[in-house]
Amino acid sequence: PSPIFDSIEETHASYDGSVDFLLRHSATSNLEVEIMCASHNQGSIEKAIESMNKYNIHRKSPTICFAQLYGMSDHLSFNLGKHGYRVFKYLPYGEVGEVMPYLLRRANENSAIAAGTVSELAMVKEELVEDSRVLGE
Repeated sequence: PSPIFDSIEETHASYDGSVDFLLRHSATSNLEVEIMCASHNQGSIEKAIESMNKYNIHRKSPTICFAQLYGMSDHLSFNLGKHGYRVFKYLPYGEVGEVMPYLLRRANENSAIAAGTVSELAMVKEELVEDSRVLGE
């Protein structure tokens, strides 16, 4: 259970509304707003693009870029880039014990892509543990 929203639908609606608010504010004020739409949710990305179109924000504008976790939702990243949107892949960095909970939480939140990712994360963790043993010798 989330401490903020009771359902994933409420979470998505809040996120989508926030992105729309920021894009509208960017288009109607003199302030420069920069948004990184870091989402693996295709629907949220589509809504952000709809808002960009509604507020006449060009896909290459520094106002907005898109980002997905490295190794997740590559089909979204590649298609956004192919169509001229600014897109990034991000990679968490840190100790295995600090990074793994974050990665597993992202995988859990993205259950549609989690099956392959969880097994991949398990292999990465196993490899990192093995590497730490080798380095410790």
